[in-house]
Amino acid sequence: MRIKGYLATVILACLAGGYLIELLLSHQFRLAHEASEQHMQTVLWNKDIESLAIDVSQYLITVDLVLGSGQTYLVRGGVSKGGFIVKTLDNLGRQEASISLRAELSEMASIITSMSLDLERAAVLSDDNREEQLSYLLATSDRVSEVIVERLSGLRNRSKAEVNGSLQRQIAERSNVTLIQYLSWAGFSFMVLLLWYWANRQISNPLRQLSQMARDAEAGEVFVGVSSGPKEVVELSNNTRRLTNSLAYQASHDALTDLNNRREFSRVLARYSDTASESVTHVLCFVDLDHFKVVNDTCGHAAGDELLAQVARLIQVCVRTTDVVARLGGDEFAILLTSCDVSDGRIICNDIRKAIADVRYQWEEEVYRISASIGLTLIDASKSSIEDIFNAADTACKVAKDSGRNRVHTFDVGDATLADKRHEMLWINQINHALDMKRIVLHRQSIIGLHHNSSADKHYEILLRLKASDGQLIYPNKFLPLVERYHLGPRLDREVVSATFDWLATHPQELEALGTCAINLSGQSIACPDSLNFIISKLKQAGLPAEKICFEITETAAITDLENAHQFIAGLKALGCQFALDDFGSGLSSFAYLKTLDVDIIKIDGMFVKDMMTDAVNLATVKSINDVARALGKQTIAEFVESEEIANELEAIGVDFAQGYYFNKPSLLVDLAP
Repeated sequence: MRIKGYLATVILACLAGGYLIELLLSHQFRLAHEASEQHMQTVLWNKDIESLAIDVSQYLITVDLVLGSGQTYLVRGGVSKGGFIVKTLDNLGRQEASISLRAELSEMASIITSMSLDLERAAVLSDDNREEQLSYLLATSDRVSEVIVERLSGLRNRSKAEVNGSLQRQIAERSNVTLIQYLSWAGFSFMVLLLWYWANRQISNPLRQLSQMARDAEAGEVFVGVSSGPKEVVELSNNTRRLTNSLAYQASHDALTDLNNRREFSRVLARYSDTASESVTHVLCFVDLDHFKVVNDTCGHAAGDELLAQVARLIQVCVRTTDVVARLGGDEFAILLTSCDVSDGRIICNDIRKAIADVRYQWEEEVYRISASIGLTLIDASKSSIEDIFNAADTACKVAKDSGRNRVHTFDVGDATLADKRHEMLWINQINHALDMKRIVLHRQSIIGLHHNSSADKHYEILLRLKASDGQLIYPNKFLPLVERYHLGPRLDREVVSATFDWLATHPQELEALGTCAINLSGQSIACPDSLNFIISKLKQAGLPAEKICFEITETAAITDLENAHQFIAGLKALGCQFALDDFGSGLSSFAYLKTLDVDIIKIDGMFVKDMMTDAVNLATVKSINDVARALGKQTIAEFVESEEIANELEAIGVDFAQGYYFNKPSLLVDLAP
């Protein structure tokens, strides 16, 4: 039944109830009206009876005066009064009254008429026996008067009783009207409540159940739906169930591979982790595809997606029906081997690894091969949290990848390789935390001109340190390799550039005395267009003279991505910035690329400088680098100058600038740590 049918039923029931109440009240009002009219008639009739009693009393007095005292001059008045009384009795007899007294009234009229005849006879009596005849008539009239008085008294009593009775009926009928009104409204209200309760059960309850089930489904429970109620509600429930189940499935599964996603896998893992004990263990495996980026970058994302779907199907074939497989994102998969130990887990993981290594993925005319690095960890009663389990499997997978790929590595607390990897991850977390909290500390180290004609302006290089949460400084040799490995270079460079530019902008005296401020950039920033745009925007925002800013890039970074290096250098040199090629001489083909890089300064690698006085090869290298730079019209800076002897030799060779502890140690520029 549809909702409109229920509503129509409720409306019709209310109309029918209202119509019945109207009929009942109309009938009762009619009865009350009739009772009121009857009472009014009775009251009027009683008044007539009272008036009649007065007239009869006066008439009897007249009769007594005529017959008792012989005052016959009153006969005409008495007869006239008697006639009037007779007419009154006739009128009362013809009236509609609740008391049937027509016979009594007719008899009384006859008696009055008879008495009037006696009065008329008394008026014409002879003088001889007048007194005797009057006495006889008086005696007769006295007996008749007693009858009249008795009958009239009874008539009055009956009339009064009828008035009281009609009044009680009128009061009763009016009370009935009030009672029926209350009962009618009470009954109608009760009927409305019953209809509301019925409609509530038929419509509202299914809707409330449907709403509650939707909230439960949002909390993760299965949406069952309602099977009874209005047709629209049942249809809505069915549609909602299909939609909810579809959304729940999409929310818990990966759209590409149809495997569980990270959220659903974490929920399943938490459930199984709670069941782990000394006798029941599980194994968590992380699978990371090797060389997948080659397929994705070469053939496009469509080819990469197809390969991922193929690998997902292959993993599902290799595991047991009770195991759970998920795609965590990108080319990473997770497998939960339920009720499994480490040895059996390694066997299954090796089967997966071999199956993936055997894949020959063909896209168009090319065939590609991939492999997988797999890390696994045991889930037993000792595992305290899901995060620990994930981290253990992830660390084991990274070790497998760093150890040469295409292998399986098991997490072991005593494994030195795993310990190093976990230590590395802790460092990454500390670096990220330092960047998040702006724990940036900048130092500067002066760059000294070695010749008398050198400018008196200040030249220095910005050096970076991070501050740990305990206040200790972390030096670049600790974090820069990890920054490069985990692609944090652009973010770190932006923090350094931003802090340096802000400091220079707020210290105009320092800026005026500045000749060159050198800032190091990572190779990742050179390959990132966003970094170039950020530096240009920040330089314009700070309002700094671009010719006083020199960016240092390493030789290795420059020749690794030569095209991007050209674009990056050209973009900033167009504004007036200078560029220095840092660590020059460390590469295998340094001189071959030097002509192609539009840099202003060559920084000679300190590895050659610090031992140049004791190593003839290093000394010759420094000289050759300086000679080539001179030939190309570029200035040179020697790093790691730690003695006067080295400084004098560099001056003799013709190196333009020197930098090192012989001249000064780095000094604090700005500490951003809170």
